[in-house]
Amino acid sequence: MKIKLLGWESRGLRCPDAAIDLTVTHRTPAQISLLQMPNGTGKTTTLKMLDAAMSGRAVQWDEETIRGLRRPGDDHAKGVFVVRLSVDDRPLTFELSLDFERAEAIYRTTRAGSNGVVPGWDPEPTYRRFLTPRFLDLFVFDGEFANRLFDPSGLQAETVIDALCELYLLDEVSRFAEGVWNKQAKLAPGKSDATLQKEQLRYEALTKRLGYVSRKREDAASKAVTLQAEIETLERKIRVRLSEVETTRDEAHDAELALVGANSALERIVAETIGALRNPLALHAQFAETLWTLRGNLDRLKLPENTSAQFFLDLVEDDECICGRDMTDGAVAEIERRSADYLDDMSTGFLNALKQDIEKAGAPSETAAIRTTFAASITDLAAARRQRKEAQQVVDLLTTQLADAGDDELKGWQTQKDLAAERLEGAKELLRKADEPDDLTDDAETWSIQSLERQIEEVGKKIATITETLDLRAKTEVLKQILGRAGELARAQIKSELIEISNDRLRQVLMNDPLRIASIDGALRLAGQGGASVGQTLSVGYVFLMSVLQRGGHELPLIVDSPANPIDAGVRRRIGALIPQLCSQFVGFTINTEREGFVPALQEASDSIKYLTLFRRTEGTRGLQARLPNDGVSITDNAVLVEGRAFFERFDLEDEG
Repeated sequence: MKIKLLGWESRGLRCPDAAIDLTVTHRTPAQISLLQMPNGTGKTTTLKMLDAAMSGRAVQWDEETIRGLRRPGDDHAKGVFVVRLSVDDRPLTFELSLDFERAEAIYRTTRAGSNGVVPGWDPEPTYRRFLTPRFLDLFVFDGEFANRLFDPSGLQAETVIDALCELYLLDEVSRFAEGVWNKQAKLAPGKSDATLQKEQLRYEALTKRLGYVSRKREDAASKAVTLQAEIETLERKIRVRLSEVETTRDEAHDAELALVGANSALERIVAETIGALRNPLALHAQFAETLWTLRGNLDRLKLPENTSAQFFLDLVEDDECICGRDMTDGAVAEIERRSADYLDDMSTGFLNALKQDIEKAGAPSETAAIRTTFAASITDLAAARRQRKEAQQVVDLLTTQLADAGDDELKGWQTQKDLAAERLEGAKELLRKADEPDDLTDDAETWSIQSLERQIEEVGKKIATITETLDLRAKTEVLKQILGRAGELARAQIKSELIEISNDRLRQVLMNDPLRIASIDGALRLAGQGGASVGQTLSVGYVFLMSVLQRGGHELPLIVDSPANPIDAGVRRRIGALIPQLCSQFVGFTINTEREGFVPALQEASDSIKYLTLFRRTEGTRGLQARLPNDGVSITDNAVLVEGRAFFERFDLEDEG
């Protein structure tokens, strides 16, 4: 699949009215496009609209989200955002209109072979799966996405591999095979039409329920990621505001340090406590006592030494039995038959290993220290949680005081954060219900995916028995097992390759930092350390994501917000040199402070690079407007767009202040 971003146009939204063209020839964009937008120009809104236009997800936006995208003080009834793409060299355009009065999102799609514009978000079926939130969340990239690659609760790194290497297709084949069997079972004559119909209706209801729950879970997982990013952005804005206002600056600084320390301590103690939980001896003395009793009983029964089946199998090789009788054919057959009642070599080895492990753990009196240590960890965990809560309360109190003093913008951020947190908790609750283990009850309305899958399998076997399609059912199950195992093996192989490739590139990019990926277990895990700096995290995220893009064989645009802001100049140069090698199209939303190191490296390593600068028309930018070049300038009611390297490199809005 080859997707290219050709450009976009915005009208009547929070971001400036502008038409961005990334192409150098017809339907061929520049390999590198840099759009310089000062802070406050609408980068976040632009990225949000790009994502929404391409994914179709705006139809799920609530009234507050839609109306919040209208430019403050503007009375336009509608805002429009148009995205132009090339998909496998065929044109595809999405137009997203936001009706602010009715709080409604309306799509229109223009694609090859559609005879013009069609209503709704309607890409061709072949392309549809590459334009879902699952994919778009991967190549619309920012620093928060890099952080989520390291978040074990988000499983984002695993999602990247599954999506870009298309391992999810194995699940689709499995579902297709299940559908074929279901269709065949419906056509087969049953021994009892009433019973068969009842079970088929139940099967259909359970399958429908599983599909519904799976979709809701996927939506909740996507929302959780989006909402978490939104909360982090709002928290960052609040922290910056608290640090800027003189009345709260010092207290905010101390509170922030306390909160960071509390979070760090909590993460460390949680990791220690979870590690201790793996040892059942730490949980209760009864575990140690019961295991020690088991060891004693094995000794009294002389297990496993004197009751091995191998003893009897060796015995029949002799001419005489140990009792002195001839080893006749009848005696051999009887001994071999009865040897099955004794332990085989595998069981003997297992019991010996079990006894050794119990002895190594020690007698009950020797395990008290383990429980004492674990109890101390629980106490420390409670204290760390309390410390973090108190630190957060101080930050919240300062925010409330400032909001009450008349800071309406801060108050709005706090309200948005609270609403996002409430919605995030709802999404997490749905995820918890969907991931609950099977309680083995036959509840057709359960939210547990595991329970629904088990019920579907059981009903499927009943239908197979009634319709005499057991052979097809068995083959379907074998195929599903093969596909599942193939997915596991492929995922393990791809992870191994990606770790090796990424670490080779990290040695080039972070040559002064001995940083490497140790494993990919849902999330990225670094060798020898629990976390990384912002710059390190972003660098690892770049390298990993570009490695997966290259490994997956797709050509997708990498759209990045602030691509080099937290990275030092040396790393910027190495990242800049690497991007054109691993990415067919790179679109970076930059600010002027990111140019050093990064832009020259991109220029030197790329085949084609396009420089764009976009800024608002305000009193503060009158000086800039007076010194615009003669060519490559587009002016709208509220913005100026300039194409060209010279203006890009000398642009500095702060100098106009």
